[in-house]
Amino acid sequence: MFYAGPKGILGLGTRWGSWTLAEELVPQPGKEIHDFRTWDVVRKIHEQLTLLERGSLKSGFPKPTVKHWIVVPVGEGADSVTRPEGDTIVHYQVKPHEIQRICNEQQFGAGNRHYLGVQFTLWDGNLVLTMMVTVTSLHHTLRVEVTGHALGPVHGLFSGKPAAKTKVVSKSVRFWETREIKLRLTETHDIVRMAVRAPLTWFPPVLEFLGGKLVLPEPFGLRHVWAGPLWKNRFMADDAIRMATPVLRAVHNATIKVLDEHNVDTERFTNRSLVLSGGVQEASPRKADVYDA
Repeated sequence: MFYAGPKGILGLGTRWGSWTLAEELVPQPGKEIHDFRTWDVVRKIHEQLTLLERGSLKSGFPKPTVKHWIVVPVGEGADSVTRPEGDTIVHYQVKPHEIQRICNEQQFGAGNRHYLGVQFTLWDGNLVLTMMVTVTSLHHTLRVEVTGHALGPVHGLFSGKPAAKTKVVSKSVRFWETREIKLRLTETHDIVRMAVRAPLTWFPPVLEFLGGKLVLPEPFGLRHVWAGPLWKNRFMADDAIRMATPVLRAVHNATIKVLDEHNVDTERFTNRSLVLSGGVQEASPRKADVYDA
């Protein structure tokens, strides 16, 4: 369960790329289209994405995490966000049958939306790459959209060690010479304050009164606030761009396979897929969440 604000889905970082496969559903010559739902396409895409690590070459491609996401819209300037409740929610997770219903029915107008997310956690957790897949069907048009999101590395302030303060003093014998000494990291008044507060850890109200507390707002998507820009690191940027190609092709192959099984003429979908496949080879990051309108 995630939340979509005016600047994208919280917790995913910036959306840097988008590729859309949208064509009309036309039956094969002399046949009729067998009825299917968008969930049938999503389920096949899910199967293909879980097999991404099984490539023809031993390339060390990491195993992705593939999950169904239900995204809740949040208006701009919202004061608070709360977790949804109801019969379809168990331990803050949407039940499978409700996920399937949202995928098939809530594609236009108000309401929650369904996304299929494939996620890679790289660089010892400092880089999170996410590809979001959305399948919608309006009238006779099937639309499969793939978007790339990148959540950059942790700021050095959170990963580096604190530097000890230094002081220049004169040597005891050769007083005309100086030397640099390191001071302790913690001041005396800090040690005293921690010693006084330590016995109060079993009394949270008193502890909060003395030192305050940090209340994390929903949906706890704080990482995107203190994460640094991804595109300043050449290797991280290369990983994000390279990851888009195999994911996009796996999504398109699964979609075309489902359409062919249901007697849909896939010529237009195949041609459009080839165009997108050629374009993704020269993918370049851009601000996909900025609409100039």
